[in-house]
Amino acid sequence: MSAAKVYNVESHGIKQNLAAYRAVPLSTRQIVAAIVALSIFSFLYLGFAQKHALLFYIMTGLIAVYILFVYTSGIAAVLYMVVREYPEDCDEKSSVDSREFEESKI
Repeated sequence: MSAAKVYNVESHGIKQNLAAYRAVPLSTRQIVAAIVALSIFSFLYLGFAQKHALLFYIMTGLIAVYILFVYTSGIAAVLYMVVREYPEDCDEKSSVDSREFEESKI
């Protein structure tokens, strides 16, 4: 289970999962840590890296590596979903219904 807490709420006898309503599957502590880390990085980049060439190149390189990582991860995820074999539907009734639906379209 992830670090994000899963809250269940009973509303009119129906259990609802509040984790589905979160924008990201991260806990509040993880989000605050990411914001603080980005703030420190931005301060260093704006304050010191523009005056020191080596620090500027290192920090700009870190940004470039991060962007490449994000794009590569996205492409790899899409390729994985395309290549992955999904299990066949075991339910006899649904396969019969889908066959009837296909035949009715013809």
